[in-house]
Amino acid sequence: MEHLYNTIRPVGKRAIVAINSNDKQSHTITDVNGKTVELFVDTSYSWDGKVSKSTQGILLTDFKNLKAGTHVLIHHNAISDDNKLDIEPDIHTSIHAIEDYMLHFGVIDGNIVCVEGFMVAERLYEEHESQIVTEKKKKESMLRILAKADNIKDFEVNDIAVVYKYSDYEMTHNVGGKMTKLIRLKYSDCLGKVE
Repeated sequence: MEHLYNTIRPVGKRAIVAINSNDKQSHTITDVNGKTVELFVDTSYSWDGKVSKSTQGILLTDFKNLKAGTHVLIHHNAISDDNKLDIEPDIHTSIHAIEDYMLHFGVIDGNIVCVEGFMVAERLYEEHESQIVTEKKKKESMLRILAKADNIKDFEVNDIAVVYKYSDYEMTHNVGGKMTKLIRLKYSDCLGKVE
């Protein structure tokens, strides 16, 4: 695939990504003796597009703070026949020109790298105790920042952002053979921060 790096120049605010249709199906499990087994799981049954649709790929062009060849995490509606290019490196791989706001993170050496304008966050909860059980209730408009792009100056890691309700977009990916979920937060959804 390296022969395609930076050979297609996107027009407008787009990025060129290669999508492997099998990326989410392969899972790696290591037992206590160190033996590794690869399992293939069918995700097409899920009603949740974040699980069943493509949400990861390989960047084929340099994009903002990421270089061609970087594994990227994208919005679950980024891939369609409308943005598919007529290039197919193999039967499982398709090439797409996706809108820039649909590409959120890069993965370099297993670490999440935020694209300009995006952050990784975690939900905050309030605990309510009763005689029977302790319940957790999500704080609808507050998220703790776990990682951020370098161009975001108003927040630091561990700051608590005040955000619009439903700004906590949960993304499901298979990174390094492990199913991973993270919360994407757009900088533009931030209203303030707790001091």
